[in-house]
Amino acid sequence: MKLKLVLLNLSILLAVILITGCGGITKEQAIESAKEAFETGVVAEPQAPNEQTDMFSYYLPSTLSLEEVSENNLILSKGNQLYLVFSNPAETKTSQVNYEQDKVLEENTLLLETLEVDGAFSYIIVSPFEEDEYKVIVGIGGEKGTTITDLENLKDSVDTMLEIIKSINY
Repeated sequence: MKLKLVLLNLSILLAVILITGCGGITKEQAIESAKEAFETGVVAEPQAPNEQTDMFSYYLPSTLSLEEVSENNLILSKGNQLYLVFSNPAETKTSQVNYEQDKVLEENTLLLETLEVDGAFSYIIVSPFEEDEYKVIVGIGGEKGTTITDLENLKDSVDTMLEIIKSINY
């Protein structure tokens, strides 16, 4: 009887370890999800702007807070995660200036993808940052968003940045 109880407890413990240990996402799965989010988000309809700066209007998701505004930049936050949004009104939706600069600066990219949809040039770059963190850059023409995130939040970060940069209007 005592042996059965010990075996039952061990079985339960093993099941808990397997369930919680296997729940994480692999780097490959996270990168693939980010790529799919990028491809889907680029063709999605833009959100209607709900915020305004002196230079442009933009959509701010309810989960984010505005930390700082400068002429062409926004610093947004979601908890401890910062999002940097850069807008260059001198560059059109077809511009590749940001992409050309970013691809040179980012080394060891895990994902570098470009798409042209309705004449707009879009790109995503994911590269290692620090231990278990990744730098994500998403751009469309003269607009781009950058953040540092972990694997579990990679897809959501891409979705969030695309919602914002696609909504920018002058």
